Amino acid sequence: MTNTRSLVESSLLAGLAVMLFLASHFLPVIGVAFSFLCPAPLVILGLRHNTGHAFAGLLAASILVMMILGPVGALFFVFGFGVLGVGLGYLAKKNESAVEIMMYGILVSLGSKLLLMVLASKLTGINPFSLEPAQMNDIIDKVFGFYSSTGMTGGNLEEARAQIKQTLRMIPLVFPAILTVASAVDCYLSYVVSRVVLRRTSSISLPALPGFDHWRFPKSIFWVLLVSIVLSFTGMSGQEWNMLTKVGTNLRLIINLLFLIQGMSLCWYFLKIKGINRILGVIVLVFTVLVPIISQIVILLGIIDLWFDLRSRKRRSR
Repeated sequence: MTNTRSLVESSLLAGLAVMLFLASHFLPVIGVAFSFLCPAPLVILGLRHNTGHAFAGLLAASILVMMILGPVGALFFVFGFGVLGVGLGYLAKKNESAVEIMMYGILVSLGSKLLLMVLASKLTGINPFSLEPAQMNDIIDKVFGFYSSTGMTGGNLEEARAQIKQTLRMIPLVFPAILTVASAVDCYLSYVVSRVVLRRTSSISLPALPGFDHWRFPKSIFWVLLVSIVLSFTGMSGQEWNMLTKVGTNLRLIINLLFLIQGMSLCWYFLKIKGINRILGVIVLVFTVLVPIISQIVILLGIIDLWFDLRSRKRRSR
């Protein structure tokens, strides 16, 4: 009876994962929200039963996706969502610390997405790490050629064309940083969603993450920033970016983001102790991200807090 119940529950959770993935694939805009729910059924499956059941559920779900969307769709399901779901379930059984689960989960997410990029590039022939500038320029020229043919002309159009070309030229260079950040966001949202679902549907739960006002990073990331700056200058060779420059630039982007998050966490802490409404606080943080000069100030606050722990000083003075 127990085995039958386990089999039925595993089947239902695997089917739910497939439905969520299909919803994320077919529904415009709102499908993005469904994509963050995809790993949750596999996380629950791994926690309620074991990792073997989770892998079996992933296999069954992958076959269903392949029957509907083909091999490429199944590939994106497995390495985009499935591996992360199974991994988080396994890590949650082995670790009691939410921070440790998240840190290892980010590595699992990043590894699976890197493997997905490699396999996808083999299948499609498009390598996101080394897009040809000539191909990108050709696409941009065709798009702006269409706008010009409709009568839209002027300096603003040419300026927009130059800015877009510059941005697209940078994307392959910083793609590793983009992929790393995407993996971290994906893991965090999957963890939070899975925890909420488990709290409402099961006696098993995931450990709570620290509140955003308590987020702090180790001082060692400051030295990583210095290393990234040295690599950027050491590797600079005319207009060409060699490997050292690329590594340094990607590291700087990631570390600057971490400083921004720590600065925002510090701001959230002070907004919280001042009793500011949460919605207003969120608006302040969004405004912080969208305005470059304020973002730079918050990054500086993050660096200062990294060294002097302003929150602890504030607590001692109260």
